Amino acid sequence: MATPEQTLCEVCGERRATHYICYGGTGKSSNLCDECFTATAPQDMLQSAQAVREAHCQYCGGQPCAGGTDCLALAMGIQQSRYMCMPCTQEFHRFTQQELQQGLQQGSHFLSQQEQLAAIRTLCEKADRHMMEWVSKRDSR
Repeated sequence: MATPEQTLCEVCGERRATHYICYGGTGKSSNLCDECFTATAPQDMLQSAQAVREAHCQYCGGQPCAGGTDCLALAMGIQQSRYMCMPCTQEFHRFTQQELQQGLQQGSHFLSQQEQLAAIRTLCEKADRHMMEWVSKRDSR
């Protein structure tokens, strides 16, 4: 079995593959070099790849370790990406998990769909405020 460093592009068969593309839900994937990826990928995929390369943590500006579709925003009908560094990722998840647990303890798991969307919107706003304060305090030390 070839290691990632040895995987050749499936299109040209000459250059090292640097892009692994998974075609969601189909079970198919491709390994492409930069040139073949640029030549064959749809424009939206090229733009998405460029955005990932240029991404920074949305809270502290650091090198992101996690990112992609923001599921909380998607639940509100907004398609956007969220990128975070490791410390911000950990704090963001700690805070949102804490908030969700408190909401469940208060019986908010019996909300209507509209109430759920409002609760998600409030959670997103609280999480963003918390993260900005958390980064500010962390950076002032």
